[in-house]
Amino acid sequence: MNRTNNRQTTCNFWKIENGAAVPIDHGTKTIEETSRFTPIGSYTSFRTYDRFGVLRLTKHLNRLEETSKLAGHVIRLDREGLKKTLTDLIKDSEPGEKRIRVTIDLEKEIGALYIAMEPLIVPAEEKYRDGIICMTAKAHRDNPKAKLSNFLSRAEGIRKQETAAFDEILMYKDPGELLEGLSSNFYGVIGDTVYTAEEGVLSGTTRDFILHLAKEMEIPVIFEPVRLSDLGTLDESFISSTSRSVLPIRSIDGICMRKEVPGPVTSRLMEKFRKEVLANIERLDE
Repeated sequence: MNRTNNRQTTCNFWKIENGAAVPIDHGTKTIEETSRFTPIGSYTSFRTYDRFGVLRLTKHLNRLEETSKLAGHVIRLDREGLKKTLTDLIKDSEPGEKRIRVTIDLEKEIGALYIAMEPLIVPAEEKYRDGIICMTAKAHRDNPKAKLSNFLSRAEGIRKQETAAFDEILMYKDPGELLEGLSSNFYGVIGDTVYTAEEGVLSGTTRDFILHLAKEMEIPVIFEPVRLSDLGTLDESFISSTSRSVLPIRSIDGICMRKEVPGPVTSRLMEKFRKEVLANIERLDE
């Protein structure tokens, strides 16, 4: 299948015990595969910039604690200790940017931390130039404001059910309201206005940053979901995620966008994201 997140790489996996990162060797090759060996818990995923930089790191850590609280557990992270551990793990790894997932165990050893890390793989340049292919599936998160790892296995199950070529699956609920991607947030554009669901979706850190940029650029945003019946009216659409930033969509369920890809609103946000991202980086090694 032609999937943006299809990775052939080597993943490193650790459990934090008494402040030390203890390797877990299950032969996992991707971060996704580590979810089979990680207790259910709150998690966050991010990529590095300039080796030790993370976009809005504080928001990632806040969300870990907030999700834990929503799940009934008050967890206070040792943030400086976690940053030092991550810095040391990156220093000991091969050069290159990383994709990292941090999980707090909320199932077995409450509060225990797991870290998975792999080389960062971003979409090919032609995906940003020509857009990606998306399809839809009826699904949703049970607790959309909490980023819980039990959704990861459900997402992988949905992917495996599909046989068509695609880069991302967009979830919808009755009556055909598009929510978000399995691993991304979704936005539709009609004219110069961005439409994106607010209820029933995960408030991604990258999404928050993009909405902040849209406000600065005076791009109108309406927090309403696009309906499946409205796909033919979309001038543009795009997704966002940690590793994909702002990624334009060429077609959804075979229905192409009405404007050239990437459209003008998407292009402006892509350019603004590239210009502003480094100004919002927090470093792990400081």
